[in-house]
Amino acid sequence: MSSVVQLPDGGKIVKTNCFECHAKCGVLCEVDKNGKLVGVKGNPEDPRSQGRMCAKGLAAPKILYDPDRLRYPLRRKAGTPRGSGQWDRITWDEAIEWLAQRIEEICDKYGAEAVAYGQGTGRGTNQWTSRSSNAGGAVNHSLSPGNICLVPMMVQSILQFGMFPIFDGVDFDNSDCIVMWGCNTMWTEATYTSGQVGRSRDRGAKLIVIDPFFEHPLAAKADHFVGLRPGSDTYLAMAWLNVIMNEGLYDDYFTKKFTNAPMLIIEGVNAPLNEALVKEGGNQQVMLFMGKDGQLHPLQERTDEVELEYRGTVIGADGNPIPVKTVWIGLKEIADEWTPEAAAEKCWCPAEVIRESARTYATAPSACIEVFQGIEEQTNCRDSIQLINIIIAICGNLEKKGGNLSMPFWNQMFTLSGANPETHEEKRLKDGRAAGTFNGSSNTAMCFEAMKTGKPYPIKGYIHVQGNPLSWSEDTKKVREGLMNLDLLCTMDYYMSPTAQLADLVLPSTHWTERDYLADEVCGEWVFAQQHAVEPLYERRSDVWFWRTLGRRLHPDWWPWETDDELFEWQLEQTHAGITWNELKEQWIHHVPQMPSRDYEKNGIAAPTGTGRAELYFTVGLVSGLNPFPSASEPKQSVYATPEIAEEYPLTAVTGRRYPVYYHSAYRGIPQLREIVPDPQVMFHQNVADELGIAYGDWCFVESPTGRIVMKARPTVGLDPRICVIPHGWWQGCKALDKEDYPNDMCNANVLTSSKYYSNEYMTPGLRSTLVRIVKKANPSSKEGD
Repeated sequence: MSSVVQLPDGGKIVKTNCFECHAKCGVLCEVDKNGKLVGVKGNPEDPRSQGRMCAKGLAAPKILYDPDRLRYPLRRKAGTPRGSGQWDRITWDEAIEWLAQRIEEICDKYGAEAVAYGQGTGRGTNQWTSRSSNAGGAVNHSLSPGNICLVPMMVQSILQFGMFPIFDGVDFDNSDCIVMWGCNTMWTEATYTSGQVGRSRDRGAKLIVIDPFFEHPLAAKADHFVGLRPGSDTYLAMAWLNVIMNEGLYDDYFTKKFTNAPMLIIEGVNAPLNEALVKEGGNQQVMLFMGKDGQLHPLQERTDEVELEYRGTVIGADGNPIPVKTVWIGLKEIADEWTPEAAAEKCWCPAEVIRESARTYATAPSACIEVFQGIEEQTNCRDSIQLINIIIAICGNLEKKGGNLSMPFWNQMFTLSGANPETHEEKRLKDGRAAGTFNGSSNTAMCFEAMKTGKPYPIKGYIHVQGNPLSWSEDTKKVREGLMNLDLLCTMDYYMSPTAQLADLVLPSTHWTERDYLADEVCGEWVFAQQHAVEPLYERRSDVWFWRTLGRRLHPDWWPWETDDELFEWQLEQTHAGITWNELKEQWIHHVPQMPSRDYEKNGIAAPTGTGRAELYFTVGLVSGLNPFPSASEPKQSVYATPEIAEEYPLTAVTGRRYPVYYHSAYRGIPQLREIVPDPQVMFHQNVADELGIAYGDWCFVESPTGRIVMKARPTVGLDPRICVIPHGWWQGCKALDKEDYPNDMCNANVLTSSKYYSNEYMTPGLRSTLVRIVKKANPSSKEGD
């Protein structure tokens, strides 16, 4: 059956995919004979969402025809100050040529490193944004929020497993135990997740929710709700390991045969024992384990006939004894320090809840762990993610039905973006705050600082799509100072966002109902033709069209495709999807070939070391000068790490609380959505409100060492009294409901977050554990500052 169904009255039904969030649920768009979108509903043929739609998706016609949407290319009037709001309407040809010339002028004067490319949350263009930065450049700054979203958990997983089995790799549908750890995909990818979780719960699957917020939509339904302190996930994970290892709840066969737990390491230095150390002419790249036969064997020899708890000495090539132990023993020694009782003190969670939740996960026939930004947006995210990956692996839930599975797209997207420039590493912006060992991009804070100061070299241009860094980036004041100092700022978006208001060039982006895309990212085992339902309105163009057209003007060798269709065809070839673009448009959905590691008995696990084993001991980390074992680390700013700050700012704040009706900072101008969540509300315990004399709905200040904002109070008993929750993305008003804008960052959560502290490995700021205080306003009925 064709993906476009003609109706008797001259209208049509178009099978496509919603993109009001990353889930990309299948939808049926009804278009009348005049080409107007008159309705959307879920497509029951989508094996993931099965016809469900959320409020954002159902509001698509309202978003498409919203009169506040951008319509035409706009250039700031010559001679007017940045942010003045004075524009000239220009053509797309003029816009592309003007922009290309400005980029060339900056590159000629300052070098290609002076231009940064980026995006916000992304609507399928991650690879094309990155390709634009790589093409002919000196460095891929990748000035996007990847360091707080996707990069930490994706890269850490690929370095340990050779795959990314979290996010859309979580097999909710077949799981016997579902763990939501620092995530709320029931809201963020609502219709994609809800059916799968619901079906498994109906079968009797257990549910564990690990989150500081007792009002998590699944908290009341969970078999175990683990209400931990933000940023204390490493202690919880260590305690889980303590229980699992000491009670023998791990998968003995998988751990011995498909992880590097049996690998021998040298006592004291924790370096691997390699073949060259015990054999003349041996290979330094071959790591060893002790077999049941009492002989040393290469780790590539996958077998469960190993001594998992071997500790002793081996004779080196020079005849001297070398004291060794297994990785398993080394890991257990670390975990033994963190009993549930010890972890409970740091997690602010009862020890028995920790113990029983670990047992429930480890004893389930199959179990999956979903992880997201509650884990990622922490300065200790590398330790947390490595520990959670270890738990998945030793319990045998990696590449297991009902567990965590590899998804092909994530291993193939880097082919689409192209290689980094040769000078990338020497030009990449990093400093003592964080080396960014595995991030691969520049520190976002340093990019904005370089815009302002010109140090260590100037950044003079910033071109980005679907991004509002005044909302998504930490330390908003510094971001604004950087943007104001640019020679060139180009923004392509749906709306005139606060960042767009400062731009030199503002370009109108098509809605998902107006454009063709490939839906493959976060689509699990499928790829979809996300084809347009209506022709683009006014003079809007797609983000892919923009990157491709600008790329052909600047670097045609990197962008040889004359049409988007040609680019999509190439993309399908590179990702080995096994279908052409025309075929995909005709049938809408296609099941993609699976990763070889799904058959790990035959092919092993695809970790970068080539052993066919999942990495518990992080070999790539060791090579990079890091501790190969995870540690029970604390966020760099917290009540324990910085008690002197906590004295003045005693509350641990989670910034970035999501709502299912909004997509980050978008759609607060749509009345059907805004009336559901009408106001920016900070959530904190009722006892704190009583102490401060703050009532529900009062405007109050939220302050941190970095800045101050104003929000409405929503006292609750759904939080520990030492924690508060602050939603992000509030800038847009709603005319239909008489809601005014929130100018000058007055309700912007990232005014509070710091640019002083970062994850060493991923340059991630601590957005989910910022220290703050609540302050009563003299005039609680007014949002204006006192």
